[in-house]
Amino acid sequence: MNPEQPTIHVICAGGYRAAMEKIAPLFTQTTGVAVQLTFGAPARTRELVSAGTGFDVAVVTLGSIDEAASAQLDSDTRFIVAKSPVGMGLRAGLPPRAIDTVEAFADLIRALPSVGLSDPKAGTNLGNDILAAATRLGFGADLQSRAHFIDGPGSVVSAAVAKGHPDAVITLVSEIITVDGVTFTGLIPEAMGLGTPFVAAAGKQAQAPERGRDLLTWLRGTTALAIMQETGLVAGP
Repeated sequence: MNPEQPTIHVICAGGYRAAMEKIAPLFTQTTGVAVQLTFGAPARTRELVSAGTGFDVAVVTLGSIDEAASAQLDSDTRFIVAKSPVGMGLRAGLPPRAIDTVEAFADLIRALPSVGLSDPKAGTNLGNDILAAATRLGFGADLQSRAHFIDGPGSVVSAAVAKGHPDAVITLVSEIITVDGVTFTGLIPEAMGLGTPFVAAAGKQAQAPERGRDLLTWLRGTTALAIMQETGLVAGP
């Protein structure tokens, strides 16, 4: 990174990482503004945003924005930039099956020796939320008995599946389809009630507020929207 080049600092959620790693270089090519990215799980991004300094823009999960973090975001610039639905991926060689109903999803889980989930120690509660939803729908014990909690975000769990163990991953779609060696099976049933919205906003203490707002505008543009779609995200309202 050229020290003389104008730069903005962006805190970005891991679930938005695949999109941002493609968006940021194109934004730089278009505007001449470099983007320094700091990625993290929800707990880590909450901590960074709450500190208030050191970032111009945040793109983080809605669930990670508590009162302290919200106080450090410019409410006039805040918007839902995208949502990542939750899906399932299988290791290579396993035949994909429809999982669009609760019964089909539960049957596939019962047929698998192991299912990977993000360990809450990694700073994300999605694994626990998946288990809670499965319990509510009557197959929590089946999932629990096969669950392998991995200390990392969904992309790390997917990478483990690509290496051969566990046999499957349930996580954000954006953390499945961007990992080679994992077969995306489909979205989990809507009855699970899961999915992660991402909030974008400028920091109240931004060092380059105008350039940060330029990135926020860029995130609403057609190029960014196309990248979000190809990385498994659904554009926000």
